[in-house]
Amino acid sequence: MTGSNRNEPITEYMYSRASRERIPLSGTFELSPLCNFSCRMCYVRKTAQEVGESPRPAMTADRWLGIAREAGKRGMLYLLLTGGEPLLWPDFPALYEELSKMGFVISVNTNGSLIGPRETELFRRFPPKRLNVTLYGACDGTYERLCGAKGAFSKVDGAIKSLKAAGISVKLNGSFTPDNVCDMERIVDYAAENGLPLQTSFYMFPPIRRDETMTGRNERFTPEQAAKYRLRCYKRQNGEESYGRYTESIRRGLIPPPGLDESCVDPLDGRIRCRAGRAAFWITWDGYMTPCGLMPRPAADLNETLFERAWDELVKICDRLALSGTCVSCPNQKVCHACGAMALAETGEHSGIPKYLCRMTEEMKKIAENEFPR
Repeated sequence: MTGSNRNEPITEYMYSRASRERIPLSGTFELSPLCNFSCRMCYVRKTAQEVGESPRPAMTADRWLGIAREAGKRGMLYLLLTGGEPLLWPDFPALYEELSKMGFVISVNTNGSLIGPRETELFRRFPPKRLNVTLYGACDGTYERLCGAKGAFSKVDGAIKSLKAAGISVKLNGSFTPDNVCDMERIVDYAAENGLPLQTSFYMFPPIRRDETMTGRNERFTPEQAAKYRLRCYKRQNGEESYGRYTESIRRGLIPPPGLDESCVDPLDGRIRCRAGRAAFWITWDGYMTPCGLMPRPAADLNETLFERAWDELVKICDRLALSGTCVSCPNQKVCHACGAMALAETGEHSGIPKYLCRMTEEMKKIAENEFPR
């Protein structure tokens, strides 16, 4: 099912309690912004030259392990390792093994192209909760066009099959832009044929972490195109009957949010109520703690303060963040699911109105009404 990633009841309970008590239950370690792909819509990737010219050094394995211990004492259980491409980070095997031995429930985001026999054996010995593999196409040509990587689909396909054979849990993510939407149906079918869950995204965040001048812009669909392809993909994944129920929910103004979590803001007061800055945090490759990887500010500097103080500081700031009154009172809010990170990326302010999402939502409603008129 599109965007399906429902947690077990005990996990939902743990996150609910952690959010109430401001326990950092879930953390993300962004090991490096480097990647062997150069995807045109990426929000974080930097070149080796840009990293080398940064005034802040990259975090070392010892620093990551120290932060993991501090976070564990405050309650962190779930840990996501990401990048860039985390497997490109030279100390990944040793760090991953040590973090696994510390008892964290680990997931890894990867493009899959660097997974060979040694990596598969590492994950077999220390099984992650899940490997999240982003599938950017269904052929080598699409990968080369979008990611600038030759022969990449063949490598990723081989890695996925090897991971499955080793009994490692794999989930596919599909990020769609004008450069790879030609493969959308084949990607959906690939996931079904391999018995793997697929989560899709047609909204590409403006890459303000990479370049602040990109506020409100990215290599992406128009809002109307994003709506069209999102619904077309949903029908392909879930079938006509489920699609009919989904479009009815759109007309009623209530659908599950895309992505991993429930609605990001409280519909009554506009305050952020997702896990970010409540029960979850993100640490960048150069040592900043943020609510999530798509929200570069607020941020606490871990080079200047301990994890515990940084977390407490972040919580206080996030408690004061709210969407604009227009978004909070909008009848489309539970279809749009705009959050502070989206508002910041689209407008430069957490309280701005992300009009791209307004247009996307209106187009989804129009399509739903035209295909299944009342």
